[in-house]
Parts: sequence; C-alpha cells; structure tokens
Amino acid sequence: MPLPAMPLARNLPPERAGQAKDMDIERRRQLEAIILLSKDMLARAGDGDWALVAEIEGRRRELVVRCFEQPTTEQDAPEVADAIREILRLNQQITELGGQCQDRLGNEINTSKLGRTASAAYLGCAR
Repeated sequence: MPLPAMPLARNLPPERAGQAKDMDIERRRQLEAIILLSKDMLARAGDGDWALVAEIEGRRRELVVRCFEQPTTEQDAPEVADAIREILRLNQQITELGGQCQDRLGNEINTSKLGRTASAAYLGCAR
C-alpha cells in the first residue's frame, strides 16, 4: 500500500515538495535556536549581564529575520504559533527583570544624589 501524499506548501510545484519539507525542518531548527537564545538571554538578565543580553539579542534578531523570510505554511502554523508564544513569554520575563534592574538603578541614583546634597549642605554649614 503506498504512503499517503504529504501536504505541500501552497503554490509549490510537486518537484519542489522535498525542498518545502527541508525548509520546514530548517524553520523548526531556527525556532528552536531562537528559543534557546531567548532562554540564554533570560539567564544572563538574571545575572545582571545586560551587555551580554544585548549581544545575544542581536544574534537572535538576525535569526528571527531569516526564519520569517518565507511565509509559514498552513501545516506548520500551529507549531510556529507555539514557538512564538514561548518566545513572547521569555521576552516578558526578560522585560520584567529589566524593569526591576531599572528601578534598582533609579533608587541608587536617587540615594547618591541625596548623599551628595547632604554632604554639600553639611560642608556649607561647617565653614
């Protein structure tokens, strides 16, 4: 009994069916790599290494552009949507850590300003 025909990407001629499958495999690999880079970014953000987060994000952005150069097939849409949801979830966590870091830095700056103001006032009175 012959195997059932695999669904092809829309508008692809049958002679390119294998290429469409390979492209789908490549996209899957790219999405997995994007998720791994996102997890690495989250780990680095947790360590407070924002320079490395930015460096990884640049590599991730390039991969995202390559991954979505071609439209997603209807067959791959659910898997791609799941990957996008995971990437967005990780991005949200990175953003939350960034906000916490920003708040800490803001508090440190305010404390530093208060300290300088207090020192200046003290020195002004001590003369």
